[in-house]
Amino acid sequence: MYILVPWKPVVQVVLVWGLLSGMIFVGFVASTVLQGKNPFAPGATIAQPPAVKTGAAQAGQSKHSQKSARTPNQ
Repeated sequence: MYILVPWKPVVQVVLVWGLLSGMIFVGFVASTVLQGKNPFAPGATIAQPPAVKTGAAQAGQSKHSQKSARTPNQ
């Protein structure tokens, strides 16, 4: 005795599940790469050169910090 199984819905569920799993995996890999980590080597990070601040960037920061130090009634 054979059991008839409608395969079309089964295949659709498997495809949707596979697509969702793939999207989650791609999102994880993209997130870890953007954080500067290697997702395929646990504990390892991608070496990045240290950021060098220019004089203009430092001047812009000091102006911003002075504005934030003001009180609301000034």
